[in-house]
Amino acid sequence: MSKEREELEELKKELEADVANESIAGKADEEREEEIKKPDEISLLKEENEKLREDVMRAKADYFNLRTRTEKQRETNAILAAESAVNAMLPVFENLERIADALTNKEDAVAKGIMMVQKQFAESLESLGLEFIEAEGDFDPTLHEAIFMEPVEDEALDGKIIGAVSRGYKLGGRVLRASKVRVGKFNG
Repeated sequence: MSKEREELEELKKELEADVANESIAGKADEEREEEIKKPDEISLLKEENEKLREDVMRAKADYFNLRTRTEKQRETNAILAAESAVNAMLPVFENLERIADALTNKEDAVAKGIMMVQKQFAESLESLGLEFIEAEGDFDPTLHEAIFMEPVEDEALDGKIIGAVSRGYKLGGRVLRASKVRVGKFNG
């Protein structure tokens, strides 16, 4: 029986060795599988990272567009507010001009006071961005409205402004009211 025992012991050792080898081989296979999974995980992480970068860039662009749009809206609102204020004050300003023009004694203290107020009023309107449209020189249909076509004998005055009926105004580069003018027409 001792020989049988020895053979059994030997078989046992062989089995243990085989189990140990299989265990080592199994661990190696698991490590290989993990190594195979790691590149997949790395590529997935890279893809996710790229998506996040794109999202951040898109968010930055959206923020920049929002800021730009908000700034333009603020500028537009400021112009509209100034336009509303100027439109409300223009009739008063024009009436003050008519009073100043109607004064016969421009050296009188009251007349000087009215003219000072008129000048101050004009400066206040200009500080809001109001520009006075000149009613001289060539007729420009974008700035002037021809009320009368008057015959002229001088060909050089053909198409030129001869006189203003009422003043025109611009605000923020936009015409609020065109100057109403008389334009010369040469009849040769």
